[in-house]
Amino acid sequence: MTVSINKILIAEDESKIREELVECLTDEGFDCVVASNGEEGLNLLCQDLDITIVLSDIIMPRKSGLEMILDAQSVIDKDRDLEFIILTGHGGSKEAIEALKLGAIDFLEKPIDLDHLVHVVHRAEELVGLKRASRQYEASLEADVQAKTLEIQKLLDNLKSAYSESLECLAAAAEYKDPETGNHIRRIGEYSQVIAKELGWSKERQDLMLLAAPLHDVGKIGTPDNILLKPGKLDSDEVVIMKQHAQNGYDILSHSNHPVMQVAANIAKNHHERWDGSGYPQGIKGAEIPIEARITALVDVYDALRSKRPYKPEFDQQKTLSIILDGDGRTEPSHFDPELINILLKVSAQLDKIYMKLAD
Repeated sequence: MTVSINKILIAEDESKIREELVECLTDEGFDCVVASNGEEGLNLLCQDLDITIVLSDIIMPRKSGLEMILDAQSVIDKDRDLEFIILTGHGGSKEAIEALKLGAIDFLEKPIDLDHLVHVVHRAEELVGLKRASRQYEASLEADVQAKTLEIQKLLDNLKSAYSESLECLAAAAEYKDPETGNHIRRIGEYSQVIAKELGWSKERQDLMLLAAPLHDVGKIGTPDNILLKPGKLDSDEVVIMKQHAQNGYDILSHSNHPVMQVAANIAKNHHERWDGSGYPQGIKGAEIPIEARITALVDVYDALRSKRPYKPEFDQQKTLSIILDGDGRTEPSHFDPELINILLKVSAQLDKIYMKLAD
């Protein structure tokens, strides 16, 4: 067992869960301190500067987990290495979304999967280490530029990789509630990148699509399980709630100024809009729909047709393309940008390879 230099604060009001988490993470080599409420947790954060990772329940007495994060951000040195991971019980999706907006890197649903917990904590530990190393390198950069150039580049690459993984985890959080989709989010990113390349976009813009398109359904984090996982047909009220995931996704992602998140926010809000104006949430049509959302909408339907679902078998490439071109009563060619349909046909062999490579 390797002893970690990072200390973890576990803020959890249920003693049984708190003890289970301490035992698990102590076995992983972490030094743990505990708090039974948010106020106690904030005091420990302010007093113990060795704490770098906070594992916090949302609903706690005296001060909630969200209040603790907000207060910590206002009173703790902004240069301090600190990562938050949120625990949420059944029905805590709305609060979990708020925690992500505040900068938490992930949230875990109760009962806690301890193996997944260990993975998330180690990822937080890696982020702390990368940020710490980055500052150290930046401090010595002026005095030792040439000697450190290759190491700094490697560090920046690692930071980019860690950021990409965080985006993937955010996308997977929504898909986790709907497990039948498997590698769907990864395929959507790669399909979108292929379309963007064929459109002649820059490599930077292609990479934006690779990272942003998989976040199209992140708003489903806030959709109740009884609606999201309902085996039968949704009633009219349930349909209204289901459609809210487009706006929810925008609300989650639009708080960041990062280019990836800005593109992802527009995709999340508009990927159910249709070329003929029959989509939602705004009913906009044609070029009013952002091009990134038009791309994602098309490849999302392509992948849904290719994939096996409880209500349909897996369709082969030929039948899938036939439905997109000619319609089947549910999917119609009028739903999509005609130029993008032509591009999809042109690169269909590449999309087929991606589907086979990342098949569920």
